[in-house]
Amino acid sequence: MGNKQKMNRKGIMAIVLSVSILLVSCGTYKAQKQESLLNMPQLGSIVKARGGLLYKASEQIGMPKLTEPLKLHVQELPFNDQSYGAYSDYILSSGKVNSIAYTDSLRYRPKYLRLQLRDRIALKELLNSDLNSGIRSYLEKEADHALVVSLDVTLSDNGIDELSGTEHVFLQPDAYGILHLLLVNGPHKKQMAFSEVQVFDYRTVSFCWGEDRYHNKQVENLVSDTKKCPKGTHRNAAKVSADKSYLKF
Repeated sequence: MGNKQKMNRKGIMAIVLSVSILLVSCGTYKAQKQESLLNMPQLGSIVKARGGLLYKASEQIGMPKLTEPLKLHVQELPFNDQSYGAYSDYILSSGKVNSIAYTDSLRYRPKYLRLQLRDRIALKELLNSDLNSGIRSYLEKEADHALVVSLDVTLSDNGIDELSGTEHVFLQPDAYGILHLLLVNGPHKKQMAFSEVQVFDYRTVSFCWGEDRYHNKQVENLVSDTKKCPKGTHRNAAKVSADKSYLKF
């Protein structure tokens, strides 16, 4: 066999190997995407980023203990191409029936709700409380964790009207620690289980670490994943100087 034939054979083998790797990678990508869509995290939960270059997902690893109900901001939004794409991906992966018809050319567009934890100060105080010292110690060890602060959900038309028209909505655990929505209208209160809503997308914020006057590490800020931590704070708690050999007054 001549040198030219050997080179052609090597070239063909390299192409076949590249195609095989690509097919395996695509299969892994689809599996990771489907798994992430089927396992939406809870509002207020701690998630850990995982995955590779082709696809990144989030795995829920814990939930801070609530000392009091957390107020939610409820926003009613019309579907657009991006949000409907996220909804359609979830429906397809979960094997559920798509009950929402959408065409971007129509004047009327179906609505969904965005449930948001907007009070960053309350969230920071919750994470730094003695009650959550255990989960805070866990978070100090790795930098790729985030807090779920927003859920995009669908529910019945009556449910959308009820939630968006409620005076105050809170995130609250019951006696068994199961989270539910607390709807408050004047003196009237009503619980709504998360099983009544269908979560199809979520958003997170990252932790920015600093230290208190006794050099104990604590969460100083919560920022969106695309923003940098303020000066003097770090996403990686290991970068925070925490010399506990003296008190800082």
